[in-house]
Amino acid sequence: MINVHITDDHAMIVELLIPVINNSGFARVTGSSLRLSECKKALVLNCPNVLLLDINMPDGDGVVFCAEIHKLYPQMKIIALTCHNEYSSVLLMLKNGASGYIVKSEAVSEVLEAIDAVMLGEIYISRQMEQIMRKTTKVAVSLTPREKQILQMVAKGMSNPQIAEQLKIGLATVLSFRKKLNLKLNASNPVELITNARKEGLIE
Repeated sequence: MINVHITDDHAMIVELLIPVINNSGFARVTGSSLRLSECKKALVLNCPNVLLLDINMPDGDGVVFCAEIHKLYPQMKIIALTCHNEYSSVLLMLKNGASGYIVKSEAVSEVLEAIDAVMLGEIYISRQMEQIMRKTTKVAVSLTPREKQILQMVAKGMSNPQIAEQLKIGLATVLSFRKKLNLKLNASNPVELITNARKEGLIE
């Protein structure tokens, strides 16, 4: 079970996320904080696997706090949960040790996908933010090693259950990666995915 701590100064956000995470079947909320000072004290007593961290906090800068906490607990995954959708904010949070970035206007399911992804060693950027980043940077599609691996399997005609079995991961995780691949390659089905991947030179 993945232990999660939520730090957000909006109690409503915290109350919304707790049941969603607890009912996921693979993660649970072991603590929450409405202030950065409270979070820092809580982490000393019970360090979680994942910290959901709001950037805008009343008692400090969440970006600076991210860097500080990452140095203290390098094994803990930090996911930014914010209203900021600027490209520069994403880069700064990733530079300061965050493993994920979610814009609050996204569907709450993004939080579960992010938790799952970062615990697999991936960097998770929410759909809305990734689209903004691609428009801003205008660079070639970049895939993580795991995404490349799954893309190759899809190109070979393997089904989602077959991919899950071979990689020893859950089917939900495979589906999450497939969604990310579709987003990155602007595809809505497997045929478009493979076609666009070939155009990008990601597969032969």
